[in-house]
Amino acid sequence: MKKLLLLICSTILVGCVSLPSEQEIASADYGQFPNNHEAIVKDYYATALKDPDSVKYRSISSPRKTWLGDRINGAQFGYLVCVTYNAKNSFGAYVGYETDGLLIRNGSVIIAVPKGDWWGRNICR
Repeated sequence: MKKLLLLICSTILVGCVSLPSEQEIASADYGQFPNNHEAIVKDYYATALKDPDSVKYRSISSPRKTWLGDRINGAQFGYLVCVTYNAKNSFGAYVGYETDGLLIRNGSVIIAVPKGDWWGRNICR
């Protein structure tokens, strides 16, 4: 019973997280600009893909300041890079080009957004 009550209270409190105001967005710390964003992207996919040696990059966008957030985890600030790539799956077949969004902060990918779809909004358009 105590665990159930704790779960209910936690769920209610999590719903209270608010998204950042315009002033918070303007004054937020986005981290260092990723001058080496292409290397960061390639390092990320070297560990994230099933067959990293098969990856073919079509495009890696220039980083742009942005934030991603939701009411559960709050806001994360950094630099968005959109990556269009093709790679092999577990069966050894190429799956077709996809575009992912990667939020980079201080030299690391902190959020990966598969197919650029963030809560129904495409962030890579």
